Amino acid sequence: MREAVSVSQLNKYIKEMFAYDNILKNVIVKGEVSNFKESRENYYFSLKDDQSNIQCIIFTNYSGACVDLTNVSDGAQITVYGKVAVYERGGSYAIYVNKIENSGLGEYFIKLEKLKKKLLELGMFDESYKKEIPKYSMNIGVVTAENGAAIRDIYKTIKDKNPYANVILYPSLVQGDNAYKTIVDGIMELDKLGLDVIIVGRGGGSIEDLYCFNDERVAYAIFNASTPIISAVGHEINDSISDLVADRRVATPTAAGELATFSYSEFESDLENYRLNLDEIIAGKLERLNEGLENRKRQIMALAPKAKVERYKDNLKHVSDRLKTVMDSKIIDLRHNLEKYIEMLKSRDVLNKLGKGLAYITDAKGRKIKSIKDTKVGNVILSRLKDGIIESKVTKIKK
Repeated sequence: MREAVSVSQLNKYIKEMFAYDNILKNVIVKGEVSNFKESRENYYFSLKDDQSNIQCIIFTNYSGACVDLTNVSDGAQITVYGKVAVYERGGSYAIYVNKIENSGLGEYFIKLEKLKKKLLELGMFDESYKKEIPKYSMNIGVVTAENGAAIRDIYKTIKDKNPYANVILYPSLVQGDNAYKTIVDGIMELDKLGLDVIIVGRGGGSIEDLYCFNDERVAYAIFNASTPIISAVGHEINDSISDLVADRRVATPTAAGELATFSYSEFESDLENYRLNLDEIIAGKLERLNEGLENRKRQIMALAPKAKVERYKDNLKHVSDRLKTVMDSKIIDLRHNLEKYIEMLKSRDVLNKLGKGLAYITDAKGRKIKSIKDTKVGNVILSRLKDGIIESKVTKIKK
């Protein structure tokens, strides 16, 4: 029976076999780039065809490396030159690339760009069709894998912010040939429940893992849903179709949970502030209403009949007082004038003359008769003497 070897011994043996194989020392391989990324000035990607893929590594400081990375990105069709070697510690192998020739875009990316152009022309990416994510969502649907990290991150984020929110999961596949169908079914079923918002996505992955989120049928399911939808595919390098059609897109499931709900503690604080502001508004309104009521009372009192009578009485008394003042002033003036006339008469000694037998003769209306021409037979005349008046009737006139 052979003796067992350690893992490191086996990996070392495999590495030496790769090193002595002349074919593996100098390989030329063509395929499509997937998951291209840079780390610490080195580059990593997968080279794939319809049935398989192999990891590729470009070490910037690798001796003899002359690699043109122009137009090398996900979907590019390229030919790589290098050697296949084993990474002993990890037990993995890869092509260590020293040259690249670019052959254009891969077939999948060409199809994807055609689909994007088609949906763009149909208006499915237009902002005008995108629905607002409700600010106070309480019922949240999620379409993702039942046991994946995405649902754990979403659930924890939502419950941390709002422990009263309801999270309803529709378990779906998130990769593979049949994944698109479960995602479409999940969106359609949750859309029937009248939820506030639906999250669709997964926790990142390779380009191949995200194929189902670039499916045209998933795009139509998102676009036709009545419920606002957040896409959380978790892949920032390229926009997936679901990202472009969804009402909002976020980079991670955690960000989707943040966007989908609200902080209940902040909500309570906002309510208290609204209540205080409302109390101030109501108090101010009541104060203004009371002021207006008092003004109306004063206006009514001013227009009331009793008030008018009182004002008229006051005005009448004022007029009466003024009239009395004027009359008193007039009487005083008349008395003063009479006294002046009496003094004038005295000064002319009329009364003394009347005392000596003379008379002051007038007609019945008090007009002075100075000549026989001032009266005629039958008229009444008045003769004013010192001690009285004699009324006579003219019976005869002589010249």
